[in-house]
Amino acid sequence: MDYVSKPVHSIQKMNVFVPLGYYKNEIINDYGLNTAPIFMPNTVGGYFPGPRTFPGNKKILYNSSTMVKALSRGYVVVSAGLRGRTLTNEKGEFIGKAPAFIIDMKAAIRYIKFNKDNFPGDVNKIITNGTSAGGAISALIGASGNNVFFEKELDEIGAADSSDNIFAVSAYCPIHNLENADAAYEWQFNGINDWHTQKIDIKNGKAEFSPLNGQLNELEKQLSSKLK
Repeated sequence: MDYVSKPVHSIQKMNVFVPLGYYKNEIINDYGLNTAPIFMPNTVGGYFPGPRTFPGNKKILYNSSTMVKALSRGYVVVSAGLRGRTLTNEKGEFIGKAPAFIIDMKAAIRYIKFNKDNFPGDVNKIITNGTSAGGAISALIGASGNNVFFEKELDEIGAADSSDNIFAVSAYCPIHNLENADAAYEWQFNGINDWHTQKIDIKNGKAEFSPLNGQLNELEKQLSSKLK
């Protein structure tokens, strides 16, 4: 799939990808340059920082194949960088905790809408996408469009004076009901006593993953049944 890359620099960095055919007056999947939906996948997992990405990126969780498929179907694709819970400033203070990642996504949406006359695609057809914690962000963006709760933080980072409501949400296994998550997992998996996960090491603010396996001990089995 041939596409045009248009890097954008604002508060957080953002990449914009457009099917090349649109600049040749082609129609793709019934869409044109000004009518194509705008697809915004994020790379957040585990509420870690979600850097902007690009088609062909081979790193885990970076949604490369998703972006390629969206472009092939005529979507304009926007990848915005989002803060996460491990991000710190020069003083060692955590600056990426909630609602920072939501604020960053809303700021990106506002930037797109503020520049609607010069931005490819239909700014009234923005679709967010993500998996796990990224799915939660996608869902929360959809549920909180133009909510005044976020105005203070948006003003503080200099977000554009525009709306942040969106057209649709594509959320895979969104992890947003955290207070009930443990009980829900044990209701589903109680009695399965071997576990497989990934060890997460943070290096220079980025997550590195390695396989980790084991068995529940007797106390953990009892707690699993209680939670179920």
